[in-house]
Amino acid sequence: MAMPLIRGICVVVAIGLGVPGAATLRALEEPPGGRPWEEVRREAFALVWETVNEAYFDPQFGGVDWAAVRARYEPGLNSATDNGALRGLLQQMLAELGSSHFAILPREAAVFAPDERMRLGTSGAEVGWVDGAVVITRLVAGGPAGAAGLQAGDAWRAIDGREIAELKRWLDAGGIRPLRQGRALAQWVQAQLRGPVGSEIIAMVESPGEPARAVTLTIAAHEGAWSEPVGNFPSFPVDIETHHSDGLGYLRFNVFARQVMKPVREFLMGLQRDEGLVLDLRGNSGGIGIMAAGLSGWLCTQQVWLGTMQMRQGVMQFMAFPQEGAFTGPVAVLIDGGSASTSEIMAAGLQANNRVRVFGDASAGEALPSSFKQLPTGDLFQYAIADVITPQRRSLEGNGVRPDVRIVRTRADLAAGRDLVRTAAEEWLQSMRRSSSSHAHTGLSLGKE
Repeated sequence: MAMPLIRGICVVVAIGLGVPGAATLRALEEPPGGRPWEEVRREAFALVWETVNEAYFDPQFGGVDWAAVRARYEPGLNSATDNGALRGLLQQMLAELGSSHFAILPREAAVFAPDERMRLGTSGAEVGWVDGAVVITRLVAGGPAGAAGLQAGDAWRAIDGREIAELKRWLDAGGIRPLRQGRALAQWVQAQLRGPVGSEIIAMVESPGEPARAVTLTIAAHEGAWSEPVGNFPSFPVDIETHHSDGLGYLRFNVFARQVMKPVREFLMGLQRDEGLVLDLRGNSGGIGIMAAGLSGWLCTQQVWLGTMQMRQGVMQFMAFPQEGAFTGPVAVLIDGGSASTSEIMAAGLQANNRVRVFGDASAGEALPSSFKQLPTGDLFQYAIADVITPQRRSLEGNGVRPDVRIVRTRADLAAGRDLVRTAAEEWLQSMRRSSSSHAHTGLSLGKE
């Protein structure tokens, strides 16, 4: 079986909002030559349906009659006269499952080869669902968004003529629950902010207390590192941030990819035993699933069970094994609605074992291990192969991680540069350090909170 890959890169596509940025992306290859389109589209449809039929972790498909779904959607192939129409048909069919990690990713929107990394770029803005709007939560220094005068707390109202309110009404009509709507809209906007280097995005943006204004962003290349593709799992920009002050370390990374292992390990090994750690997983939408266990091993002194991966054929355990030189001080994990998949597995597992204290807002609840297949059209098909059950016997899918200390970010806080989640986490860490020092001086040992 292929290595489980867990990343919520196309949840929006799976619920029918359409392919992010596809209209502006140039295809790398011509449509399959030498074969009739009717044959290609029928083969792609059959591959998607049969893969789900064989690999979906629940043989009852969550109560969905999967055979009836095929009968209902297959006649639509006659109207799928091009690949865009076929994608829409397949995405609608997959949405019947109501699960994350089912999506069709256009090949032209994926990066595999090094030269393609200079083809697709970013706007330098990260977004989230805050106060009922898709809001900028973080800006990359020197990025296009910052250069255009955008700031944290600004809300996106429209991108390239598509109004966010219109998309929200579409989701309302589809019966998508409000929390899922917000996450879906944030994912859609984030996808629109990625495109061909040099291309322009015309957006309507609203700062707190001000009228909406038009902004033009020019997509720039990602100058940092990229993850390496794993099979049909594409390459992604890697962003790692570390700080160290006042006896506390701060670690944030955007994707669980092999390229983060070495710098994360070196940072953790550099921390002192009497220090504390803030592990910021906000906005981290996942990556390679097994890395949740690998990185957790650098925070544990004993074997830790992070949960179970329930597949059609059986189960696989997420076990973290202690590593020599692991950091043993207190750890605060930060999460929000953008924390998904591998982030959720790691946060939930360590929380259940009383190794960390979790701060922030509930995570995405999109934690199905998945794999990728290439379709005859060249597009990539992402499909879930398992459910993840926490040590507390809860499925993460649809539930997410519940923080120990819930703090909801607001647009006003973002605009003012206040990070109350991180502040609360740091205050708790400092109190733990003071308590540990006091007990050490009196010869007492610290018990669990």
